[in-house]
Amino acid sequence: MKPFVLIALGVALVGGAVIAAVLLLRADAPDLTGADWMIEDIAGRGVVDGSPATLQFLAGGQLAGNVSCNRLIGTYDVAGGNAITLSPSGTTMMACPPALMEQEQRLLALLPLITRYEVDAKTGALLLSAPGGAAILARRP
Repeated sequence: MKPFVLIALGVALVGGAVIAAVLLLRADAPDLTGADWMIEDIAGRGVVDGSPATLQFLAGGQLAGNVSCNRLIGTYDVAGGNAITLSPSGTTMMACPPALMEQEQRLLALLPLITRYEVDAKTGALLLSAPGGAAILARRP
């Protein structure tokens, strides 16, 4: 019985060390959850004045927001080194003015391409970047 107890204790210690390492990696990462992020720029083209485009990172990896005209739901995953994956899974289906619909399509096309995030310590701006340089810039109100 003693060898089993020692093996179980060893597995628990190793498992605890892995969990602690993951928590340390995420401790340095900025917290994206909380208030909505108001989108200010989509791939270098700004947003329509008064546009309600937002992203909200919820607990448990849930993603919500407004993609200019319609509501968005999906998931996100943050990994070490500021890596992030955004996975939109659906939107409402309302029609809006052409400028908002075009902006929404640009945002929906870019979201699943995002691979990195950074929160500027001085300005608080969130930069979500895709390979090739396309990005989304957002701030909290």
